[in-house]
Order: sequence, then structure tokens, then C-alpha cells
Amino acid sequence: MANVFHAGDGNLHPLILYRYDIPEEVENAHLAGEEILSICVEYGGSLSGEHGIGLEKASWMDSLYSSEDLENMIRVREFFNPGELLNPGKIFPQPGRCAEVKHPAAVPEGMEKPRMVAAKSGIAV
Repeated sequence: MANVFHAGDGNLHPLILYRYDIPEEVENAHLAGEEILSICVEYGGSLSGEHGIGLEKASWMDSLYSSEDLENMIRVREFFNPGELLNPGKIFPQPGRCAEVKHPAAVPEGMEKPRMVAAKSGIAV
């Protein structure tokens, strides 16, 4: 595991490298990530730094905030974002994991499936 960080403010970004095509490695990467987040919360740390919570960590919000706090945050978001047009499904916990593909890219028959699709351009990388 590599670490990318802002040493001055203690902001760590653990980078867990694994092969997506080996199920055991995928599972171990998820378990390692969960262990890291658990330790951060246990010692009074935050789930995020300047990047925000993101899809991967949304399910951990209730480990930092009470249900009342989360409900208030959701109300504020709904007030400024009626119809959930801005970043739908993000920030607050919802069922599912970040690794799920909601809109898989079309792959021509006989072509290897892409590892991921860039969110802005839709280009498979």
C-alpha cells in the first residue's frame, strides 16, 4: 500500500493497489479500506480531507454523525437542491457500494471489457 498525503496537516490518502480481476484481491482491498476508516474514526479522525466524502465513504457517515445530524444535513441539501439534480445519490448513505457500475459502458463483442470509464468524458480507460 502506498500513501499520498499532505504531511503538514496530517491528511493521508492510502492507496491500496490490487487487481480488479482477482476477486480475493478485490475483497481484501475493501476489507483493508474498511479497517483504515475504522481506525480513523476510532482515533477521532475524519473520513475525508479536501476531497469530500465521495461514494466510497458515504456509508460511513453514520459513524461520525448522529441520525439527527444526518437528517438535518439532508434537509439543507434538499432545500438547495430540490429534485436532487446536483450529484444525485452522493454525499449521504445509500444502499450499494462505490464499485457498482450503474451505467455500464457498451463493449463491442470480442473486445476486452474496460477497467473503468472516465466520468466526465465517458471514455473507457
